[in-house]
Amino acid sequence: MTKRKFLFFIKKTSPVLYLLVLLCVFSFLLLLSPTLSKGIGNIFFGSVPGIYSVKAAQVFFVNAAYPIFNTNSPEFAHYQLSRTYFITGDLSNALTEIQKEIELYPEQIRSYYILGLTLGYLGRERDAIDAFSTFIEAYPESWAGRNDKAWLQFRIGDIDGALKTIEPVTEGYKANIWVQNTHCVLLINKKDYMQAREACNNAKIAVDTMTEEDWGGAYPGNDPRIYTAGLEATKKAIEENLKLIENTKTSDN
Repeated sequence: MTKRKFLFFIKKTSPVLYLLVLLCVFSFLLLLSPTLSKGIGNIFFGSVPGIYSVKAAQVFFVNAAYPIFNTNSPEFAHYQLSRTYFITGDLSNALTEIQKEIELYPEQIRSYYILGLTLGYLGRERDAIDAFSTFIEAYPESWAGRNDKAWLQFRIGDIDGALKTIEPVTEGYKANIWVQNTHCVLLINKKDYMQAREACNNAKIAVDTMTEEDWGGAYPGNDPRIYTAGLEATKKAIEENLKLIENTKTSDN
């Protein structure tokens, strides 16, 4: 086909046909490239908050995790797919996918954080604690890993163990509402009300100046529309802990 004929063909072609051709080419590229699918999934999964859609992200992560023309999925494909299932409440599939990620990429210790979260929500606290312990061993300065492990230890009644878990990060994260509130709750249960009030005051000072986006930063992958309610619930929990401390001290006197 000559250049003139080609240009004439383009002029006569329907815009709808152009769109269909582009969609076919794009779809074919996605099938060929699970890494591209994972990247697009990330865009829908919080990288661009304005177009957040966990369902759309899940479609692309499935394509990345179970590629047609590749033997293995790229790193973090099953990991991200697991997170979408976790957020939508499908804990069984969330567990299956994160276990597949660990099987394929056992050296990627970050997977154990998602494993711990999932097991915790499944009510398998001790297994979840083991998963978080593996994560913390690799990332001892992680406040999130220590905070979640401490909450699980609290749930099974191991207050001393929870304090041992959280205390290495309490001094370095005085403006962290999650660390300070967890520390406060644990100290209340030890009846150490003076230190508990200090921890809760730290949490209150921090949460009073926190924005919705700041709160959401601790929950990557969640729908930005829940940030307002989440921040308000956190403020309420901290205020209730402070009231509990004051009421308990008053009754003791």
